[in-house]
Amino acid sequence: MNTPMIQLSQDELQRMLCVAAKEGAQTALGASDAFVNLDNCTNNQSESSDISKEENNDMSRTRIRHNLVIGHEPDGKPITRWINGYTMQEIIENGAALLRPAGVQEAPETRNAPEFRQYATSWLSLYKTHTVRHTTYSEYASILQKHLIPAFGDLPVTEITTDKIQQLLNEKREYASKTLHEIQMVLGMVLEGAVEDGLIPRNPAKSKRLRNPSTKKKERLALTEEQVADILNHLPTLKQKRDQRYLALLIYTGMRREEVLALRWEDVDLENGLLHVRRAITFKGNLPVIGETKTQKGKRTIPLHPDLLQWLTHEENNVEYVMQDNVTSSTMKRTWERIKSEINVYGATPHCFRHTFTTVCRRSGMDEKTMQVIGGWSDIATMRNVYTHVQQTDLKRAGQLMGGMFQARNLPCELPT
Repeated sequence: MNTPMIQLSQDELQRMLCVAAKEGAQTALGASDAFVNLDNCTNNQSESSDISKEENNDMSRTRIRHNLVIGHEPDGKPITRWINGYTMQEIIENGAALLRPAGVQEAPETRNAPEFRQYATSWLSLYKTHTVRHTTYSEYASILQKHLIPAFGDLPVTEITTDKIQQLLNEKREYASKTLHEIQMVLGMVLEGAVEDGLIPRNPAKSKRLRNPSTKKKERLALTEEQVADILNHLPTLKQKRDQRYLALLIYTGMRREEVLALRWEDVDLENGLLHVRRAITFKGNLPVIGETKTQKGKRTIPLHPDLLQWLTHEENNVEYVMQDNVTSSTMKRTWERIKSEINVYGATPHCFRHTFTTVCRRSGMDEKTMQVIGGWSDIATMRNVYTHVQQTDLKRAGQLMGGMFQARNLPCELPT
């Protein structure tokens, strides 16, 4: 039994294939209404073959071959290729593939791109909820809600361009450089997913053209020796023992705030003069969360400064923890506000004392590797470039050292001949 086919002349089929190469096989087929039996085809450039016949719903399928002209030699001689198929649809598709210009592909199926608000919220929920620390998750969520969604929330992800990202950074130039870096970083992670999903061809947040325009001056994070001495002199005047203990731990250990709050009495080795940092307390909302230290290097041992011992007092509210049992975020905020109201801390935050401790360690002559271990940094570069500060005292000491440089020595005065 013969299969109905389209009967076309060589020129008509050639034109049809050219249309298919540009506009698709369905468009080319729809433009023809000549339907006849294959047996009636008289074009000598097409031939049928019985080499491959299969039973398909009690009907035989006949393989069709067509000698297609795909170009011409310089002398005008046609360049041909055989194309094969069981239906005219296959002939058209196979021929169109040969005629289609190199690198040109049929347009992919289009779909509506999601709005950034929807896409970013889904990214945060699916890929960050259980893969990062809750504090990191909160930072990502804050950046999205405070900066990125207000700027791009209603835009399809396909319409976020490098120019629009730079415009956002420019509008927020009064923020710290670190904040602008985090805005670009979070946006880049979201849009990288859009690249993988085939929504956009490249990530505009990773363009080399983007610049951080922050105009906010870097805060002074390390206190001077004179300022620290003044704070220590006024430490006994703090009304609450808890406040004295908190400030002393920050000054004498250089620990992160969350490490100070997680320090238990079992971690204090008075016999050997050591403090063991084994965990950290962060906050989810107002409630404490006991977890791992910020990095693996954060688990460490710190020499116990002799002057710290007098401030490690026991009270009713710190039976298990050195600082305070059942601590909350609001409690610690009130603690620091109370300390600032009673003595001058020179504008410092709890984290400033970590910078101060590292700077004093370096000034005392401690080697960098030991400083890294005591401070719990993953790498020396971070400690050196972020936490160690050169102050006026260091410049004065450098001047004294330079005073002994280039001094005349008792060297032979004779010039070589």
